[in-house]
Amino acid sequence: MKKNLPKSMFIVILMILLSGSLSAQVYSFQEGFATNAPPAGWITTNVAWSTLHNNGLYTGAYAAKLKPNESFLICKAVNTADMLQYYCQVRDTTAATNFHLMIEKSTDKLTWTEISKDPFNKADTNWQVMNLSVKDNSPVLYIRFHATALGGTATLGLCYIDDVSITKLAVSPTDATLTDFTYNSTTVDGFAATTLNYAVEVPYFVSQVAMGGTPNNPAATMTITNPTYLRGTEAERTGKIVVHASDGVTTKTYSIVFTVSKYIYKTGFVTTGSAIVPFEGWTTSYTLVSTTIPMGDHGTFPGTAAFKFIRGQTDKVGYLNTAKYVKSDTLDFWLAVDQGDGVEHMLIEKRVLGGIKVTVGNINATDMGPDWKEFKYPIKTDDSTEIIFTPTITPESLVTRIFMDDLSLTGKPVIGGITKVTGKANMSFYPNPATDYITVSINDPAFHSVDLYDITGKRVFSAEVSGEGINIDLRVYPRGIYFVTCRNNECVTTGKFIKN
Repeated sequence: MKKNLPKSMFIVILMILLSGSLSAQVYSFQEGFATNAPPAGWITTNVAWSTLHNNGLYTGAYAAKLKPNESFLICKAVNTADMLQYYCQVRDTTAATNFHLMIEKSTDKLTWTEISKDPFNKADTNWQVMNLSVKDNSPVLYIRFHATALGGTATLGLCYIDDVSITKLAVSPTDATLTDFTYNSTTVDGFAATTLNYAVEVPYFVSQVAMGGTPNNPAATMTITNPTYLRGTEAERTGKIVVHASDGVTTKTYSIVFTVSKYIYKTGFVTTGSAIVPFEGWTTSYTLVSTTIPMGDHGTFPGTAAFKFIRGQTDKVGYLNTAKYVKSDTLDFWLAVDQGDGVEHMLIEKRVLGGIKVTVGNINATDMGPDWKEFKYPIKTDDSTEIIFTPTITPESLVTRIFMDDLSLTGKPVIGGITKVTGKANMSFYPNPATDYITVSINDPAFHSVDLYDITGKRVFSAEVSGEGINIDLRVYPRGIYFVTCRNNECVTTGKFIKN
């Protein structure tokens, strides 16, 4: 005899089924466009950003504006894709014809396969939500919004895209891949879930690296090993993440071998404009970064521009002044002169610890010419040092200009650079194990900061310090292994302790 379930029981079962279905839905990302630039890992061509047509489902006040005659918005790489959801608003198509929006996928960003074409009302509309089935189990997959039209102007927006999300396919218990791989919160360039080994060069001033990543299967676990010494052997410079699949058997090991750049800074001048500086803390006067270079850019470092000193009147003296850098070794740059008149001159000075300027070099008109010429000067200082370039050029009514390109400063050799210091040489901490508080005692007044990292390499505490030390409240942190670091401009000291 057939029996009907009570209505209340039916509702309970339905809720269980729905909740199970929802809980299985794992997002690769939910992007609402927080700034007027592509999110990390995204690529755009002929795309602008608008706050006038923001949909507002996810955090972010912008929408991507796809323009005539061809625009591309490529999502960051995902590890498999189940469903794609996005919001589209069609606008400003009256001046263009043959408008289409294709949704495409690729595993290499070279060959694209169409998922859907025009799955929406192409007349001017309010926001429309689109849900497209992708069902692709590729471990590295790119989704592209490809807008095309005939005619129209660059100021038009054929359509706006906002609030894009992609869900993953159900993952296997043997899945031991990562969806992202990071160091010091920076995504590894060219990361792909199927590629396990990488090589990364970090800037000269980096002394410590914290590894990070996210398993594709949320049930998987990770064991993280951070590099112990960035200027040591390859083993000491290698960071690893071992991903343990939820089956308890399968593992994958992702690794990065780090090297430290010999350069404190290097620039071939990329961004152009008046009073442009390549790095934070630099200052200029009466200069220009330009791609209009009679002799062409020099081309050692990336960038098709060159730094141009343009004025030399008594009341309008141009200069380029760098920020302060420690452990400086060798200054290197290239100069060329356009239409020199025999008066041009370049003075190079250094200022150590904010003191008086000391002449590094004097470059006269006879030393410069219309062709690029390299100049090198030893700086050789351990203390904070800035470099000042001051040109002499005849009045603005004349046409003489001094160009500079491929400017760099190398750090002192490893033996004099940021050094590895053993745990108790300059810092100690107690108690260990600790429960409520830990006291960090600093035996060197040059140390200026204390950081606390958990076992995953995530920084959970940071403070500036002065004097002899600091007390850290541990009651808000879970039990586990932590690393405490103290640093100054020249060295870093690290120690490990246990939080009970």
